[in-house]
Amino acid sequence: MIVAVVPAGGVGKRVGAEIPKQFLSLCGKPIIMWTLEALERTPEIDLIVVAIVSSWQEELARLIAESSLRKVARLVPGGATRQDSVAAALEAVPQEAEIILVHDAARPLVLQETIQGVIRAVKDHGAAIAACPVRDTVKETLRGRVVRTLPRERIFLAQTPQGARAPLLRRAFEKAAREGFQGTDEASLLEWMGVPVYVVPSPATNLKITTPEDLEIAAALLKKRLEEERNLLW
Repeated sequence: MIVAVVPAGGVGKRVGAEIPKQFLSLCGKPIIMWTLEALERTPEIDLIVVAIVSSWQEELARLIAESSLRKVARLVPGGATRQDSVAAALEAVPQEAEIILVHDAARPLVLQETIQGVIRAVKDHGAAIAACPVRDTVKETLRGRVVRTLPRERIFLAQTPQGARAPLLRRAFEKAAREGFQGTDEASLLEWMGVPVYVVPSPATNLKITTPEDLEIAAALLKKRLEEERNLLW
């Protein structure tokens, strides 16, 4: 069994909206619904668990009931941090799950190929993440001064989904909770525990909506994708 966990417990203050950013409209539909639909369409995924802002749980349940989504098995209250939200969702993941993927609610443009690529890499290696290769020259700085130029071919920008074999991911979260370690993403917890994490190259279009500008870019990209799909149907 493969389960996708969607942390959606934050309010997204940087986007400057009065409602949690995952409920902002993107081409006529809440951002989170585009994300859930992308996961729903992935044949390999069996179940989806969402950690959602408590006060918006009822609204998300209503949206799901009115949609064609069938794989969303549980909605659980999100935590104070992303790590807390994922940990809460893991409690609701069936014990028989073999692979667990974690995907940001605010990455609605993820491609099927990316999701499936991460699943294959987890099956082959145990843990993997989607990440975007860096195109620009990268400089390491200290107090505003360039220290060195980093080898661009070795630098990737972490995205989601991030996944691992279920026992590995559960163990990483349990150890982090015991020892008070806070990571920036799931991969950082696995790395901290000594688990090798492999990279699946992913396009820059798999962006996380964080600012109003990101929302505008995502809308333009999605409109283009929908237009291309319509043209294929004709």
